[in-house]
Amino acid sequence: MDYAVFRTRTTTAPSGGFLSILVRMVAVAAAGVALLAMMLIGLFVVLPLLLAGGTALYFYLRRRVRRARNHSQEDVIDAEYTVIDRR
Repeated sequence: MDYAVFRTRTTTAPSGGFLSILVRMVAVAAAGVALLAMMLIGLFVVLPLLLAGGTALYFYLRRRVRRARNHSQEDVIDAEYTVIDRR
């Protein structure tokens, strides 16, 4: 039985040897390098793609609105109708 309140056997403290410290340092360094790589990819790849896509969408929508505003109303059928009420 091994509970936090009472222990039936003795436990040894984790070894703080050179190899253990080295493994931890390598793990922290690898995590740091991975985080730095993700930040650089986000800054130099994703952000310019988002800016280019947003700019292209802005000009595309502006062109569509201008074309719709200047478009003649020849395609629209203008008609009047009469409602016949049968009782």
